[in-house]
Amino acid sequence: MTSFSWSVLRPLDMLAVRFEFFNLLLVRSGPVVPSRLVREQPAEEAVIVVHFPPQHTAEAVATGADFPSIPMLGRVAGASRLAFRLRSGVDQLPFTLEALFDWTSVEANLVPVAQQRRGTVFEGLAQAPPLRPPAATETAIELPYGLVLSPHPGGGWAHSVRPVSHEGRTELWHTRLGVASTGPDGAAFVDEEQAGARYVRAVLALEPLDSTNDIGTTLTAQERSEIVTLSSDFAKSKDGAAYRPDPVEIDRLMLSARGGWLRAHGDWAGPPGIGLSQWQHVATQGRDHYVRTVKEGLLFPFGHRAAHVTISERVIEHQGGRDDGPLIAELRERHIIVVREPVKTYEADHFPHGGPEMPFWRSLRITTLSMPTTPEDIIGSHGAFWVMREAPAQAEPAMFHMVGTDASGTESDFSAALIFVPRTVTDASPEISEILLSIVRDVYRASGDVVSVGRRRIPLGGAQVAYAPPADPARPGDTSLITEALAFDVHIDTGQPTAPTALPFLPTLEAARVQLPAVEQLTAASESVTVVLAPVFLNAGLDATANPAQLFAQVTASELEVALPAERGAALARPDLTVSGLSRSLGPVGGDLAQLTSGVFEPSAFFQDNAKLLGAVSVGDLVAKVFSETQFPKMLSHTTPDAVVATFDWEPKIADDAKIAPLKSRAPGISLKLHTRLERPLNGGPTRSSVSATLSNFTFSFAGVLEAHFDALSFRSENGGQPVVSADLADEGIVFDSPLEFLNILRDFIPSDGFSDPPALAVSPSGVTVGYSLALPALPLGVFELENVRLGASLNLPFRDGLASLRFNFAERHDEFLLTVEGLGGGGYFALALGLDGIEMIEASLEFGAAVALDFGVASGSVSVMAGIYFHLEAKQTECSGYLRMHGEVEVLGLVSVSLEVLMSLRYIDEAGSPHRIEGVATVVLKIDLTLFSKSVEFTVRRSFAQSAGDPSFGDVMPEADDWARYASCFA
Repeated sequence: MTSFSWSVLRPLDMLAVRFEFFNLLLVRSGPVVPSRLVREQPAEEAVIVVHFPPQHTAEAVATGADFPSIPMLGRVAGASRLAFRLRSGVDQLPFTLEALFDWTSVEANLVPVAQQRRGTVFEGLAQAPPLRPPAATETAIELPYGLVLSPHPGGGWAHSVRPVSHEGRTELWHTRLGVASTGPDGAAFVDEEQAGARYVRAVLALEPLDSTNDIGTTLTAQERSEIVTLSSDFAKSKDGAAYRPDPVEIDRLMLSARGGWLRAHGDWAGPPGIGLSQWQHVATQGRDHYVRTVKEGLLFPFGHRAAHVTISERVIEHQGGRDDGPLIAELRERHIIVVREPVKTYEADHFPHGGPEMPFWRSLRITTLSMPTTPEDIIGSHGAFWVMREAPAQAEPAMFHMVGTDASGTESDFSAALIFVPRTVTDASPEISEILLSIVRDVYRASGDVVSVGRRRIPLGGAQVAYAPPADPARPGDTSLITEALAFDVHIDTGQPTAPTALPFLPTLEAARVQLPAVEQLTAASESVTVVLAPVFLNAGLDATANPAQLFAQVTASELEVALPAERGAALARPDLTVSGLSRSLGPVGGDLAQLTSGVFEPSAFFQDNAKLLGAVSVGDLVAKVFSETQFPKMLSHTTPDAVVATFDWEPKIADDAKIAPLKSRAPGISLKLHTRLERPLNGGPTRSSVSATLSNFTFSFAGVLEAHFDALSFRSENGGQPVVSADLADEGIVFDSPLEFLNILRDFIPSDGFSDPPALAVSPSGVTVGYSLALPALPLGVFELENVRLGASLNLPFRDGLASLRFNFAERHDEFLLTVEGLGGGGYFALALGLDGIEMIEASLEFGAAVALDFGVASGSVSVMAGIYFHLEAKQTECSGYLRMHGEVEVLGLVSVSLEVLMSLRYIDEAGSPHRIEGVATVVLKIDLTLFSKSVEFTVRRSFAQSAGDPSFGDVMPEADDWARYASCFA
């Protein structure tokens, strides 16, 4: 089939086209008959192709804060062409300008996909026309650069054959796309008003996807390829049916010698693997003015559907950003993330553990529906990028405000940095998609954690978040924690069946930085810990059989020690523990979580070593090894409409007596009850509190010296007021053991309610002391007779450190009792302080003697003899001393007086850090008093004997030679 061409150039209106003729011969005639084009082969098509100069120039787009510089890179499109074929039965055509530009008399010659009308679907994909490049005899309009468009068969072109002038100015010649129509008279014309019927299909993308020739134009090679697929590929399928490609709607399409005009837009819900959903393009005389593309995707890690909007718009700026620089009109690119799915709900069966790994599975709502951004590409991910703040801001992530609804129905506000993952990644083959998503996940994981500052850390500012379903939906809080921050990971599952709610990745909670409301309220301390969801909770939920302790979270490290203050319940017992896990029914728990998971309770592992009852009995030994809720100290919290309520309840079963010495059980058995309730009003009012602690039916053995039998020992406090301490002695009361059994006679005088309503109560930060003092009648004790005896007793309960102690005293150092021993008189006092771990102090003093006075008139005199003993025993010192004092005096006629006093004492001292020693002192004082003369002589001898290898030698005490000589002469 032969061809020839003919060019038309008209300077007045810049008409510049080239006609190329296929299967047409030019037959020239004489001056009367005009020349004509004749079909050469009657059985074949005769085609006229109108060639136009390039219709578009692609320019580099400025991104971010970059300023353009001159010259700028660009790409010029190839030539465009319109192809027409003579209608059937027409074999010739006048070879005139009017005939050649009368395109209503000919038919458009188009590629097969462009010939399909809007709405066409081929159910049999084998019947679908294939995508192929337009042949040389088919229409191909490269506008914009790299993208070939073709009108549909019903399209028509309107233009003027002759130049058009207005007020001395001539229009640039151009042709406009319209709709081929027929008038009432049967004449064909082009209707330019039917905008709905004016459309084209993109039939070819000229650059391959892996092209290295991309200079950053308004459309990428990937986008151009997707526009072709979306508008012209009839061989695709979607949701199990044939895909219907929708054409590109045209508001304006004009061709000229100086470039084309284009105002086009397309909206698609494409087949899998295509991310582009919208394209809008405005170009004037071959240069872009406004280009907008929308690509669908998901926001990582939560999976909300979103769109990446890219807008390239021509703006006028100073070159280089300098105010004095020349003004240039350049294309600047902007990016916006638009949230398509503001509220995300999750299907529990899509998660590997059925949903508990996502605390906001009920719903996760994004309130930031539009976010300008400057993307930060993730290398190797095929288009995924961090959503960053829009330039010229600092390179920081853009924060999306979100509202999550947890398992209790409570909403929590927070802001999170997100990654946009295009649909082309998630719709790829399962193998490729998993690889690409793994790259995104690795980058996300490396961006921070729940503790350090990073993009993955999601601050919550202390919001209450329920990490498991509460036991009582009407009173949520037993699984709610004060949350400082969250960190999420994702579970990738690209093999899920395609469904509207299915996601190729699912958010899973990696860790949370939390405060425990119950612990915070009860201990008056605020300390955050890192927790993760317990494996038993993920695998079995809160099933009582598979998860008897109802664990839902575990602490990542033993970093939270719970020490309940005395004023909040730990006055009698300190159930201190290091929190290792969190239970819905028990609150914070310690010990080996694997044991608790299997229904084993080991108190010695659950409680800390310093957890004590009255400072003496290990709580780990006190509590029986029975797996029951009562065995665990239960610390829970919940929120009412008016207050945050924290409770502490503990009533454990007690172990056998053999394990809890010096504590002994009394019928019907020891019971310990600790209950605390704190209410912190939400309006900022004062905290209301109620604290009670009771230890019942027990006996304390104090160092084998004394046993105190109690019906109950209790501690009560209301609203932080002065505590009420009560110690109810049993009928046995206080019993002295050997070697103080002789004091049991005092038991009849010791009141059983002496500690219940004590006259003495002292409260300090260190503890509570209750006591009483009671005057006793004269007590006959064999050869002893005691009078003026005051019996005192005090019970000391330390709040935090130390042991409970009991002190008894008979009289005091400053108020001694009177002692009579077989007619001899004296006095003294006795005090005994006992702790649960032994004797703390014993102090006693006894003194007795006799005195005789004689008067014979001429002479008078007196004689006295006194003896006494003092004993003091403490932890670091023991002291025992005795003395004998004899005094005699005689006076004659008032003129001569002679007195003699002999004092002998012996003292045993045992001090820590010093050798044991005995000190003896003897003193004789002789005094003579005459009328005009008085003389006193005193002799003292002191000796000390120490139990030490360091005692001085004989040579040490006799160092001088003269001393030795005098000593030796005594034995000469």
